[in-house]
Amino acid sequence: MRSLLAAFLLLPGAANACSVCFGKSEGTAGLASGLWWGIMLLLSVTMLLVGTIGYTLWSVEQRRQARDA
Repeated sequence: MRSLLAAFLLLPGAANACSVCFGKSEGTAGLASGLWWGIMLLLSVTMLLVGTIGYTLWSVEQRRQARDA
């Protein structure tokens, strides 16, 4: 671990981000666009799943309260 830290301190060029993360993705616009759409799709599916579970729990609780009243 110490040798890795020493390498990054002595060779700062080795610690640069990749070209996509660093903002120099000329010629790879399709890759950057695909990455963005992939992130959006995964976030959408996750939020849809969490929302569906939340709505289901809320509706079950509403029915339980209506039945008990």
